[in-house]
Amino acid sequence: MGQMKVRKKGVIIRNIVIYLILSFFFVFIQHAYRHQISPFSLAYFKKSPELFWYVALTLLISVNMIWNHHRYSKYLFQICTFLVSFKVLEGLFLEFNKIIVIALFFFIVISYFLYQLLSDYFGQASLNPNYTKNDLFKPLLRDIPCKIQMGSTESFGTLSNWDERGCFIKLDHPQEVSDLVKVIIIFRDREFVQEGEVVASTADLAGVGIKFHKTIKSLDVFNWTEFVEIVHELGFQPERLR
Repeated sequence: MGQMKVRKKGVIIRNIVIYLILSFFFVFIQHAYRHQISPFSLAYFKKSPELFWYVALTLLISVNMIWNHHRYSKYLFQICTFLVSFKVLEGLFLEFNKIIVIALFFFIVISYFLYQLLSDYFGQASLNPNYTKNDLFKPLLRDIPCKIQMGSTESFGTLSNWDERGCFIKLDHPQEVSDLVKVIIIFRDREFVQEGEVVASTADLAGVGIKFHKTIKSLDVFNWTEFVEIVHELGFQPERLR
C-alpha cells in the first residue's frame, strides 16, 4: 500500500481520522478535569503544547499516514491507542478517578473494534495487488484473464487478487482507467460480468483495484459472486497464484 494511489477512501478511514483527533481532546480534557482546571482556560491552552506535544505529533503523523493508506497504518493506530492510554494511566497512578477509568475503558473498547474494522478494510483485495515488481512471474504463476470495459474502450489484464467484495487487476498495458467500469471474466467456458468502481491504482498505472456494486443474480449473466463461489470450490485462492 505504500505506492498505491487510493481514489476513494472508505468510511472507516474518515471515522478513524476523526476518532484520533478526538483522542487528543480526550487526553486534553481528562488532564484538565483531574487537575480541576477549566479546559477553556487560556493559560491551560498555552501550557498544553508543552504537556502534550509528543501525543499531538504522533496523532498527526498517524492521521496523515492512515489517510494516505500507508502500509504501516494499522501499527500506527496501535501506537496511538497505546500512547493515549498510557498518558491517561499515568495520571491515574498519581490520582485515581472513577470517571476517568470508565472513560478509558470505553476508549480502549472502541479502539479495539475500530482496529478490527481497519484491518478488515486494509485486507480488501481491491487495495492489495498481491504482487510486487520483484516477482518473477508474468505476472503470476497462473493467469485468470479478464477484460475491463470503460464505455466504448476496453482494457485487458489478469486477476492478481480477489475476494467477495472486489478484485485487483494487473493490466497488460499501463493506462489510466475511469472510475466506473465493467469487468468481464471468461473462466471455464463461462462469462462473468460485474459492474464496479475503481478505488485504487498502482503508482505506475499498471494495476487497478475495483470494488464491485451489489447486483441481483440473473439467469442470463453470471456475476462476480458466482465466479468467487466457483473458483473457491475448485480450490483457486489468490495466495496460490504466486
